[in-house]
Amino acid sequence: MCLRLVALLIIFAMTCMPSRAGDGRLQSYGFGNGLSSTIIGGAVQDRYGLLWFATWAGMHCYDGYDFHRINIEPGDSAAISSDRILSIALSAGGDILCRTDNDVYEFSLSDFRFRNITPQRCDSALRFMIKTWEGLTDRQGNRWTADNRYLHKLEATHHPASVIQSTAALHPRAFLDAPDGKLLVGTRRDSCIITVGADGSVISRMRLPVAPYVLFRTSSGDIWVGCKPGALMRLGDKSICSDAVYDIREDARGRLWIATFGNGIRCCPDPQAPRPSLSAPFSGGKVRQLVITPSSNIVAATTDGLLVGHIDDNDYTRTSFRRIRRDSTDPDGLSSNSTMCVAQDSHGNIYIATESSGINVISETELMGDNPRFRHINTRTSSLKDDVIKAMKLDSDTLLMIVGNDNVTAFNPADGSATNLSRTFWNDTCRFGEATPLRLPDGSWLFGAEEGAFRATSHNIHSRGYVPPLVFTTLAVNGADAKFCLVPRTAVSLDKESRNITVGFAAIDYVDNTDIRYRSRIDGSPWTPFAPSRSVSLFNMSPGQHVLDVQSTDRFGRLVENARSLVIDIAPHWYETVWARTIFILLIIAFITGIIYTFFHISDLHRRQRELLARYMALIGDREASAGSTIAAEPRTRPEDNAFLDRVRKYIEDNISNPEANVDAMALAAAASRSTLNRRLRSQLGISAAQLLTRARMKRARELMATAADHNLSMADIAEMCGYTDVYYFQRVLKKNDDL
Repeated sequence: MCLRLVALLIIFAMTCMPSRAGDGRLQSYGFGNGLSSTIIGGAVQDRYGLLWFATWAGMHCYDGYDFHRINIEPGDSAAISSDRILSIALSAGGDILCRTDNDVYEFSLSDFRFRNITPQRCDSALRFMIKTWEGLTDRQGNRWTADNRYLHKLEATHHPASVIQSTAALHPRAFLDAPDGKLLVGTRRDSCIITVGADGSVISRMRLPVAPYVLFRTSSGDIWVGCKPGALMRLGDKSICSDAVYDIREDARGRLWIATFGNGIRCCPDPQAPRPSLSAPFSGGKVRQLVITPSSNIVAATTDGLLVGHIDDNDYTRTSFRRIRRDSTDPDGLSSNSTMCVAQDSHGNIYIATESSGINVISETELMGDNPRFRHINTRTSSLKDDVIKAMKLDSDTLLMIVGNDNVTAFNPADGSATNLSRTFWNDTCRFGEATPLRLPDGSWLFGAEEGAFRATSHNIHSRGYVPPLVFTTLAVNGADAKFCLVPRTAVSLDKESRNITVGFAAIDYVDNTDIRYRSRIDGSPWTPFAPSRSVSLFNMSPGQHVLDVQSTDRFGRLVENARSLVIDIAPHWYETVWARTIFILLIIAFITGIIYTFFHISDLHRRQRELLARYMALIGDREASAGSTIAAEPRTRPEDNAFLDRVRKYIEDNISNPEANVDAMALAAAASRSTLNRRLRSQLGISAAQLLTRARMKRARELMATAADHNLSMADIAEMCGYTDVYYFQRVLKKNDDL
């Protein structure tokens, strides 16, 4: 009866308040969300933060993103005999007791297996597991209930920021801190300037004819108000123009420079005069915001690019401006003509926020030069969540407050880190305007939205609240379907074929996980950039032990200390073992040694062949040396080889002038076949028989040519004495063997 009443109340709430995934108070889950059955008999939250639901189609584990089904399969050796789980409970050891129609089983989180329990434990468990499930409140305060159609979550909403009640629903457009902790708020909806006390109460309310868009205090202490549709006045005085005023700035000479939305930039040269006046417009267009640098340069954000100029201190009327627009062919140019606001840090860097293209950064010197080159900060190049920027405030060189449609980002320009404060930080339907954020003396920040002036303390913005526990969830091997099996594990062992894996993970936040980002690294490598992806794919992994580290942000994009490590141990193939690698190394060393030995052996052999050939050639034609057969002095030459070479030498000497001399005749004289002759000559002298005969003739020719003049020998005579009948052929052979 109680369960039926709760279900009716939830259905009534759903009809009165539409469900909004991610930022609503009520969220419902059914078949389309991954549940295999909506008949839910119970739920528990385990020690890792995961929610487990008992259904008539097995257990379902919810990690805030996906429902993972645990059910029986043929041949899985599971003790449980049915997927119809009527209720579940946590055991004393932290595992999950599951009640079916006939028995109670224990699901172990250490190995994801169903086990039998003793009859005594079964009887004890049945006493408290037969009760009707009335819902579960998780550790974040969310209330989970179910009917026969849906699983419901009633969120425990908590918004760290708060609306100043005196500004609620008035759409603040301008802020100015006043002495004694007071605050001036210009509201758009009722066209008032409200003086708010430190406790948020209204001290005074000044109604204006039009809505105030900017409040500015001069160095003399006067407060100026710029309005839209059109008015500019010193507080308490009459308006001095009918232009729509978006911003006011003061230069070093005390002059006020006015950004008008439609009539360009104007100047009030004497704001302290009893009746101040405005100059003619310096440049046309819709100007949203100004910045005046210490160098008296002025930079204006407009709907049509940037206006930049230098203020003439002596004669302000001579100040001129030039416009910088987007160039679609220049990747380092201005990213968008629709610029919203500008700011400058202590290093001279200018920050230009655009309506939908992120932020452009440039030094003041380069901006004032002829060819400005911008650095772009956007969702592709940084940790910014959104490229839409409505307002921006630079508080220090390390804190840039960026206001988007429904979020605020605290961005650090120095290191690129960002804290994204989404709607769960403000409220469920937050819609920010173009009001420039204001930092109060106590460190709090004010932001203007349609719902009112949101106040966020520095503690709420920067401190770490709820830290979502991070768990490893799924494992996919070699492209197979992902298996939900990693929750309790810190290590996993894979076989030698499992070289390509995908590991899934999740940071548990049941209130809002929309803006949680993850980073990872393998084996101590540099961290990857933060991204929404909840899995890491590793390819062609080497055998051995690897360590995967994963860390996440909280729901506001702030880095938290929840890093988890998973040890991945991959078995090697036989050829990847230490012994196999040692053998391979030894074989490679032996192979290289053999190559080196062969190289030097062949080199030595060729050297000896050259030396022997030189001595042998010296004997050919030298009768006196030939008589002693000095070739035999070579200690490595066998006697039979000496005899063989002497027979060859004798044939060459006897036939050196015979044009009919040939290899066959030489072989016959040497008592060998033609092939044996060539083989033995190549082995001993390194050349063939034909080459040896040619060398001998060339040697003879050079000797004759050296004494040709003494013996009156012509080239034809020398050719004939060397066995050549064609003098021209002889000359070609002589030239070809010029190096012999």
